[in-house]
Amino acid sequence: MNFFKIGRYIFALGFIGQVVLCGLHRNFIIGRHPGWLTEHGNPLLVYTGAGLILAAAIALLLNKIPVWASLLIGLIVLFYSLLPHIIFYKDDWINMLKTFALVGGACIIAVSYKYNAPPGTPPYPLSYTINKALLFTGTLSFTAFFIASGYAHFKFAAFVFTLIPSFIPFHEFFTYFCGACLIAGGIGLFIPALKKWAALLSAIMISGWFLLLHIPRFFANVHDPSDRLGLCESFTFAGILFVLYAITRKEQTKQNH
Repeated sequence: MNFFKIGRYIFALGFIGQVVLCGLHRNFIIGRHPGWLTEHGNPLLVYTGAGLILAAAIALLLNKIPVWASLLIGLIVLFYSLLPHIIFYKDDWINMLKTFALVGGACIIAVSYKYNAPPGTPPYPLSYTINKALLFTGTLSFTAFFIASGYAHFKFAAFVFTLIPSFIPFHEFFTYFCGACLIAGGIGLFIPALKKWAALLSAIMISGWFLLLHIPRFFANVHDPSDRLGLCESFTFAGILFVLYAITRKEQTKQNH
């Protein structure tokens, strides 16, 4: 199974879905920047940023300058959402770290073309130092986001209970269990010997949440902006983690030989 190809397609389609939501809300809501539900964005900035991400995502699907397309997505999310989180609203730390993971995920996708370049892909343009820095940033972003999200499952357990669909039993157990899995996954991603399996198991876990949690919540209330975005975000994150697994597997195979 080509996890590079699968993950890249999921990543691109996930961002296309988020761009569609920007159009529906007439605001740049990718990364849930401060005020994304209450403020109206400048139309020129909103549609420029969303349009560039759409073009970059399509370029990824078509394998056209995919490294630069991936980095462009990360840069736009960085300037539109991550920096406002850091500068203006430091208290919204979960969404800030989620946005950091989206930016880091774009770095991971860009780096993946060094390890697996489909036929017709332009020569890999980044140096060894930049490549390592991007991969480190991407891994760090998921470590931070997963550990923080796992902690939130314990700190805000009563709220998390309400997010689980009624057809899933034992809400309290699964809240704490998933919180522990997130923390374990975040730690595992930063330990070289565990990174490959942490990435794969985390990808499977988030794919399961996409199917069992986010899809039912979306269809239960298709007009809820948070559930709409959660559907696309979980899909995107699963794709990134499949690619991170493929990169780590390739690195370890190379080291063993």
